[in-house]
Amino acid sequence: MTKIFLFISMALMVSVHAGAQNLIQWSADYKLTKDDFQAQAPNSGQMQTASGSFYVEYETGGLNLMMNRNLNENVSCYFQKDASYIDDGTEAATSRLLRYQQLIFNLYEIQARNLRKKFFEERKTMLTKGPSELHQQVYAEHAKLLSQVESDTFNGTLDSEIDKWMKWSLTELEKLGEFCKTCTPTKKKKK
Repeated sequence: MTKIFLFISMALMVSVHAGAQNLIQWSADYKLTKDDFQAQAPNSGQMQTASGSFYVEYETGGLNLMMNRNLNENVSCYFQKDASYIDDGTEAATSRLLRYQQLIFNLYEIQARNLRKKFFEERKTMLTKGPSELHQQVYAEHAKLLSQVESDTFNGTLDSEIDKWMKWSLTELEKLGEFCKTCTPTKKKKK
């Protein structure tokens, strides 16, 4: 019985470790590379394409919600390697597509920071109604922003628009600096 338990424990640890290697957590110090896109590209032959799989997740509840005012570390932004692809193409096109995918990753981190900010500033809502309502508000704002960026950049084909939005995203990330995953936001002063 002990051997079976040990075997299942080891298999679970290997599975968790393998899953973690498939994810890249957003970091200001890391830029996506072509090697990060590990899914098979459809390669339609008409034009080079890329598709990234990004998501924001949060974990709240129980004592963690009651005991911690700062939930920054409970909200994460990820890129999933095995669900993302980039076609082979010219160096210039690959560079543009990587910049665009990095921009989208930045937008997801902005969503994560806005969610952390909501969790921090609207603690009463968190405690009485839970995080779902706040998450839906932030998600709706994110969806509008993402749609605007996709439209303005013509889905990542216009260099000048990618550059404009990249600059904007970096400014927004700086504005939301105290809501990074490892940061501690300052408490509001009572009036």
